[in-house]
Amino acid sequence: MFAQILNKQLDESQLCPICRASMFYIEAEEYDKPLNYFQCSHCQHQIYIEDQRSCHCEACQKQRKKQIQATRLQEQRLYQQDEHKDEYELQQLNFMQQLFLLSLLDETVQEGAQYTEYLDWEKIKYYPITPNYYFQYQLLQQLLKQKILISRAQDYGQAQYYLNLRLDGYREPSLFSVVQQLRLHFYHHLSRGLPFKSADEVQSALKMVLYQEVIQFMQYYCKTWGVQIAGNRQFQQYCFTLLDHLAVGQIYYLLQNALEYLHQQKALQAKNDNFINTNILRKTIQQYRERGLKEKWETPTLPRPQQLPLSQMSLILFYKFLGYDDHIFFQPMLHSWKKIEPRLKFYSQKRCMNCGSEQLRVEYDAQHYVSLCCELCNHQDHYFTQ
Repeated sequence: MFAQILNKQLDESQLCPICRASMFYIEAEEYDKPLNYFQCSHCQHQIYIEDQRSCHCEACQKQRKKQIQATRLQEQRLYQQDEHKDEYELQQLNFMQQLFLLSLLDETVQEGAQYTEYLDWEKIKYYPITPNYYFQYQLLQQLLKQKILISRAQDYGQAQYYLNLRLDGYREPSLFSVVQQLRLHFYHHLSRGLPFKSADEVQSALKMVLYQEVIQFMQYYCKTWGVQIAGNRQFQQYCFTLLDHLAVGQIYYLLQNALEYLHQQKALQAKNDNFINTNILRKTIQQYRERGLKEKWETPTLPRPQQLPLSQMSLILFYKFLGYDDHIFFQPMLHSWKKIEPRLKFYSQKRCMNCGSEQLRVEYDAQHYVSLCCELCNHQDHYFTQ
């Protein structure tokens, strides 16, 4: 800067933002134009009043070098990510992953409403997306590990993610397009596409979500006592066994009795270190169940507490996709599955009888009767699903 200094006065009320020393107020001219600025009396840092100029003191130059290096490093990381990034077709995701994505986005991505083209986890992580927080955090980490979700470029390392998906062969589809496709698969009784490859996928997801409902009830009940509790692998395996023979409402009854007994005996700890509360609860239920089977006790059924929020995942799976009602909580899962399985198996195994294509269009769909038309050869097939 070639400037002629006209006046220079020490202004003790103005402190340098870098070293906190007093600054000079300088009146100068540059190419016959007035120029006013502050200059530190210690480190020579300059603050310009009118013009948008950059300071060239030693501290500012070091700061700019650091910013340039950080930007280059970030660009290099993002370039390496893009270079090795595998994109997934939406149908490559398993049933649980598609269900989780729809549960995340269905309420926020609506036509006519404002939404961002990325997923802001910090804003929605405490919403009742799944029956309990730990489960939805596990599912999120799984999507990140498989790079189905990737961090935003401008906020590298923040909890904001883009979908790394292709839709019908197109790269970087809008969130609305992805959610609309998922809605077609989940909300139209399988007539607009399938979100699963086999009925076993749906059965595994159903059992897992019912188990997470059990965990939600358990945590809700313990919350009133200030007691921490969660599931673990052993508790999950035992609950899966119970779900084959008991309704969720009956498991609620077992949990309620066991927790009340343990609370009266002061056997529950405030913190669930090393899953101490979980293991005590599991052993108590096992002993109660073994005695009940031996003495032929009848296990009552508790209704789902009205104060317990129904998660978006449970709402979509139980009521919208499977078309069930509250009976899903009042009868053993195997009994429910016998009604659900035939239709799912039929749709997952159907092929055109003429050319073998999987690209079939549903023309007529009744409760036990379906008419399909092949989109390749226009051959029509008619089936009874039961």
